[in-house]
Amino acid sequence: MTRTVIDPKNAIIYLRLSDLRDDDLNENGDGATFSSREEKVRELAERLGWTVFKVIIENDIDRKNGKARNASAFKRRKVTLPDGSVVLRVVRPGFREMLDHLRSGRAHAVLAEDLDRVLRDPRDLEDFIDIAEEFKVNARSLSGSLTITDGGTDAEITLARTMVAVKNMESRDKSRRVTGARERQARAGIWHGGRRPFGFESDGVTHIPAEVGVIRHCAKRVVQFNQKTRKLWSLRALAAELERGDVPTVSGVPWSAELLRSILIRPRNAGISIYKGQAVGRLPGQPILAMATHEAVVRVLTDPGRNLLEPGVGAAPKWLGSGLYLCGIHDDGTACQVNPGSRAPRYICRAEAHLSRNAAALDTYVQAVLLNRIRQEPRFVEGFIYQATETEVDTEALRFEAASIRVNLDGLAQDRALGIIDRAQLLSGSKAGQARLAEIDRMLSACVVESPLTSLLGVDDVVPAWEAQQLSSRRFILDTLMEVTVKPTRRGVRFNPRDVAIRFREAGEMDLAAA
Repeated sequence: MTRTVIDPKNAIIYLRLSDLRDDDLNENGDGATFSSREEKVRELAERLGWTVFKVIIENDIDRKNGKARNASAFKRRKVTLPDGSVVLRVVRPGFREMLDHLRSGRAHAVLAEDLDRVLRDPRDLEDFIDIAEEFKVNARSLSGSLTITDGGTDAEITLARTMVAVKNMESRDKSRRVTGARERQARAGIWHGGRRPFGFESDGVTHIPAEVGVIRHCAKRVVQFNQKTRKLWSLRALAAELERGDVPTVSGVPWSAELLRSILIRPRNAGISIYKGQAVGRLPGQPILAMATHEAVVRVLTDPGRNLLEPGVGAAPKWLGSGLYLCGIHDDGTACQVNPGSRAPRYICRAEAHLSRNAAALDTYVQAVLLNRIRQEPRFVEGFIYQATETEVDTEALRFEAASIRVNLDGLAQDRALGIIDRAQLLSGSKAGQARLAEIDRMLSACVVESPLTSLLGVDDVVPAWEAQQLSSRRFILDTLMEVTVKPTRRGVRFNPRDVAIRFREAGEMDLAAA
């Protein structure tokens, strides 16, 4: 192997990011900044007569945000070797870069603050010793613990191996103690630290009322049905509401369906403390969600068929009647959507660009008709509220039935693939199974969440109660109580209430339709 020696006194200063204490990252005049610590190592190089070839600062990269973070000298992770085998290794790119410089002759010495800042894993040490012996590498540290002279004497290498073994044992002991402490904390319901969870103060226990309100509202909406389509409320729609609201995420990133889902399925909401994926304890105080509600939310959001139940894949609804108002030209149940337009948003038919109606005027009129009916006949709403209890519904039997139906649906798909049944039989069987699943979910949901309709009962003025609801709740109430059809009219005609047909539903209507 041809080796070009640039300068036998060229040295690499090797530092790890985890060497930096909190005060190292800020200039505070006490001489403990990172620059001053590096300067101390440079002074050692000057005393030795060595030239600093390069400063390597070992760090790790956070896989989530791509930012540098403290690099562990011992923490291992799975890597794939050239032969395809997967093993555990301490991954330190900076250390490997240092070895490459020593092997190629670009550098011939190593400077550090301490031996255990450079070498703590026995594999790394042996790689370093091999290169040091072959290329007569020198190494020194501020503490004196790292001493390798012209490849290392027997005493120097033996001392290095002994010290690395001791530091390796210390790392394992520390890891075991930290692991044990975290498990004890989890069993006692104590927050182990880090970024606070949404809904809680930094202690991981004390509730933040505004954030707790978000969790409870979204949990109810997740298990609440869209009575018309028999579908679940979209997480995307709920996330869009939150983004327009005044409760931000913990980190300040925008609300998204994925982030909301991770918050809602979190066991901590139900007062459950988790350690390595297992429930090990209970949090002190009152949980954010009742256990039954939490289980219902998890059941819905972890359902393999969840994506099939999402009400559309487009943007979240921003208007009261988007997808709910029916087109009066088509008689097949085609719904209307809002076109922002150049002047004012307008409802148009989803199938064709016709049936244009001013969105704000139509929503205002529909809302006024609905609230007027509730105001004049308060008991009208009561017939649409079905609030069962777990004693009235055999929840375990329903969950078992739902699991059985899903198995049968998978079987139908396999039979279709094998040609045992035709497409019509597949569609017929799937429709019946999905309808029953929707009904089971409605019954289970009624056991754990309160219908938004209850907010309109027993109030002196229904208008403030209505305005206090989120858009998703208003849409649920509207779709439960009434059917709105937008009639055709001549082009250019101003909005006229007579061009809107409103039919109030009867209690139990949706259940009969689903059956």
